[in-house]
Amino acid sequence: MGFSFFPFGALFCLTLFCFVGVRIYAIRHHSKNGEPNDRDIAMVLKNRMAKGELDETEYRRLKELLTK
Repeated sequence: MGFSFFPFGALFCLTLFCFVGVRIYAIRHHSKNGEPNDRDIAMVLKNRMAKGELDETEYRRLKELLTK
């Protein structure tokens, strides 16, 4: 009688669910690589220096030690 859009709708939904699943997985595992990068280390050390917890020589020593 008429043309059915069922296969196309089902494929579209399946594709959409797969895409959403992959994006959720990527977002959750993006920042859990286990290695802090140099920017994170530098920001922590800069914040500690700004609070007065570190002086400039200690900042440089720790930065060099932690970014090796």
